[in-house]
Amino acid sequence: MTLFRGDLLQGMKFRQTNIVRIVQESLAALDFPDWIDVVLKSTLNDEAVWMDHKEMVTVIKDLAQNAIDAMPQKGTLTLIIDGDEKTIIMKMTDTGKGITEDRMPLIFTPFFTTKPIGEGTGLGLPQAYATIKGHNGHMTVESNADPAKGPTGTTITITIPRKQKFQAEDAKIILHEEED
Repeated sequence: MTLFRGDLLQGMKFRQTNIVRIVQESLAALDFPDWIDVVLKSTLNDEAVWMDHKEMVTVIKDLAQNAIDAMPQKGTLTLIIDGDEKTIIMKMTDTGKGITEDRMPLIFTPFFTTKPIGEGTGLGLPQAYATIKGHNGHMTVESNADPAKGPTGTTITITIPRKQKFQAEDAKIILHEEED
């Protein structure tokens, strides 16, 4: 019997964690070149959220790595974490080269990549998208690759509920917190 809504939640280990700590851990695991500035801002009074800590670290690392790759000479990666009592909203914006309009419809397609052969698998965005959907969240991508239309770069917005809803109201569930 599946206790969570949808098949995407199977196998995830939900527990209460700290969203700012997840972002900091994700960024610390990456090797940022000297020419990239990283800005992290949180307006949250309460940083607690129920999610799969490990999966979200992977999502943020993958998205930040894409941003690094999009800024080969200089740039800024800005992460803003906001929300209310029900929702966490994270915006990750880079000042990179952006994604062209013709490629935008393909970005969540497995194995599609804008990187040269041998440098990307095309699985980062589809896996990140699936993980966010598995958290009953949403991910949107806005991008500009044309300097004539304004500053180039990409913004990914992730919206996730602070707590997950279980499928059956009367289900008997034992939750335990695993140690890292």
